[in-house]
Amino acid sequence: MTPSVPVPTQWPGRYGDELYRFALSRVSDADAAEELVQDTFLSALDGLATFRAEASERTWLFVILRRKIIDHYRRQARATHVGLDQLGEGGPTEADFFAAEDGHWTGPQAPASWLSADAALEQQELHEILQRCQERLPPQHGAVFALRFVEELPAEEICQELGLSSANYWVIVHRAKLQLRRCLEKHGLGKN
Repeated sequence: MTPSVPVPTQWPGRYGDELYRFALSRVSDADAAEELVQDTFLSALDGLATFRAEASERTWLFVILRRKIIDHYRRQARATHVGLDQLGEGGPTEADFFAAEDGHWTGPQAPASWLSADAALEQQELHEILQRCQERLPPQHGAVFALRFVEELPAEEICQELGLSSANYWVIVHRAKLQLRRCLEKHGLGKN
């Protein structure tokens, strides 16, 4: 059986919606998701000569899109410098919320259970609130959070991709968690 030859003119119709939904679920910005899909198609077109059909056309396009998403977060993280001293003057620090030895929440600061959000409607509302809260994170925090907890990349790879030291990475993760927690609690989640 001969491998199928990719037909770029069919990509938008065959894979466009699926690629767009995937990108949108990762970047939470319709315009950025659309642009990432367009960039994916352009990169695939540029690399068409190197396509060896070792994977399906769909898989190949998703691999390209995933790299485009990582590039998107890399650019976003480098767009604005966020200093390590910006948690808040005179306010709580990471040490007030996280155990130094393992990075987990300390007892009195641990978030309350969200088990009440088990109905489908409540889950959808939780997802929408979480996305809005995630969009409010500073660019670097949002990029690190998305790469770690959405894309599930290892810390070492994120540090390499974004040019962060390990210590800076962990501070950003903790601050992102704190900011998301505060935002979610402002929306009535996590409190008994």
